[in-house]
Amino acid sequence: MSKENIKDHWNLIALEYQKKRKLSFDEIEYAPGYARESELKLLGEVEEKRIVELGCGAAENSITLAKKGGICTGVDVSLEQLKYAKNLIKENNVKIELIEGDIENLTMIDDAVFDIAISTFALDWMQDLNAAFKEAYRILKPNGIFVFSLQHPIYNLLGAEHTNLKKLKITVSYFEKEVTFVESTGIDLRVHASKISDIINGLIKIGFKIEVILEPKPLERDILPHEEWFQEVIKMIPSTLICKVLKVPK
Repeated sequence: MSKENIKDHWNLIALEYQKKRKLSFDEIEYAPGYARESELKLLGEVEEKRIVELGCGAAENSITLAKKGGICTGVDVSLEQLKYAKNLIKENNVKIELIEGDIENLTMIDDAVFDIAISTFALDWMQDLNAAFKEAYRILKPNGIFVFSLQHPIYNLLGAEHTNLKKLKITVSYFEKEVTFVESTGIDLRVHASKISDIINGLIKIGFKIEVILEPKPLERDILPHEEWFQEVIKMIPSTLICKVLKVPK
């Protein structure tokens, strides 16, 4: 499957997807409704730091960071997502550079220009996760940090989300390299499925130093807003994997 399928998918659902989301512009959430930056403190001081959001969607995280004084750039493959982002940026009266591009191939960005890279639930859509890691490493300054979250590989084993808890079961092999699914757009999507070891070893091989790996369990207050089936699942298994890594100069 070509990357064009993923691009077409997001262009088709961008408006509907963003209307359903209720993200704050005062907080970064690394997991759905929890694992907040104000609690985890992974980014450190952001004022006057050059920050790139990889797979920014509607740029909610970039807007949040720009409000805190960050000098932000958002990159996304979907032009429709970026159009939505442009409106939100204007509404929030901040300045953010937006780039339409593939985060596995950021040729439009020079080497070593950012202090911080952040990505939330965008790396799940990569065809080549290590290529995205390499580009993040390249565009970061020496000792720059990269914080990202993605769907936990163990959570992925449940396959499609199911509202009947009794029918939840392991539906795919942990060792499969690709996951295929069809969403409401009818577009056949095939995305890279990473094992935890793939993620860790990929980061180390590229030259990142792993500082923090988190598999957060939500607090009770954070569970309640979710649908009942998801409440039960995230009490038992992690839905999200969060990593903070440092670019060690070679």
